[in-house]
Amino acid sequence: MEEGRRIEEGSSSESRWTEDTWPRSQIAAGGLMHGACHNRGVTPTMWLLVPLCALVAAAYAAVGLGGGTGYLALMTLFGIDTQSMPSTALMLNVVVTGAALLRFGVAGRLRTDLLAPFLVTAIPSAFVGGLIDAPRRAFLLVLAVGLAAAAAAMLKTAASPDDPVTPSRARLWSVAIPAGTTIGLASGFLGIGGGIFLGPLILLLGWAGPREVAAINSATVLILSVAGLTAHGLRGSVDLQIALPLGVAVLVGGLAGAHLAESKLSATTLKRLFAVIVLVAAIRAAFLAFS
Repeated sequence: MEEGRRIEEGSSSESRWTEDTWPRSQIAAGGLMHGACHNRGVTPTMWLLVPLCALVAAAYAAVGLGGGTGYLALMTLFGIDTQSMPSTALMLNVVVTGAALLRFGVAGRLRTDLLAPFLVTAIPSAFVGGLIDAPRRAFLLVLAVGLAAAAAAMLKTAASPDDPVTPSRARLWSVAIPAGTTIGLASGFLGIGGGIFLGPLILLLGWAGPREVAAINSATVLILSVAGLTAHGLRGSVDLQIALPLGVAVLVGGLAGAHLAESKLSATTLKRLFAVIVLVAAIRAAFLAFS
């Protein structure tokens, strides 16, 4: 009888995942948690997951992103415990963006004058976003359209001269306050770092070149991921058996990606790489809206 009750309760829990409003942990893991995975700790597939995460880290770090969405997709594919996936992705974000920020910071690429006004509203908004229950499908569809439009615009202007114009203080704050609020809400709601939104905006406005945007992305993702990871740590959902080996892999990949971005890739190539990553995120958001 006890076993029967557990099975019945499991079925009821499964049915709740199909509701239009989903919990934050499911949203953060990409909406692909259909059924429990109980593979805590290092699994036999970690030897393949580790190099794949390193490759994802290298590609994302080249444009200053942490790669959280890529890690979530890989962990889902390899059956990592769903309870530890969001916190693991956030921890890997911190490692990758910390390494990239170190590389870009040494090169003098970080534009704190551009970043700070956005963070003033983005940080508290990210906390609020984590508490919001909203229609998942509508939100993801709007997100997909917005990211696709940004990717198309960046691909169209990728070959344009890298000649950024510094905005006036009034212009910067008039854009940063509403944009930071929106970016923070979206980041908290989806459980991602936020650089995927801020980077395209600054590039399209022409306020910084792709290398400076990569440094800004790294700082944004690092700060917002630390905030999210702190909450997960307080809840006890961080699994170091998974996070530590993957952390070493993405540290190597992140340093390699940031080095390529700084010394090997042209501005045009960086813009195109960024546009492709944003487009992939748009496609993924559209897919999740109907999953």
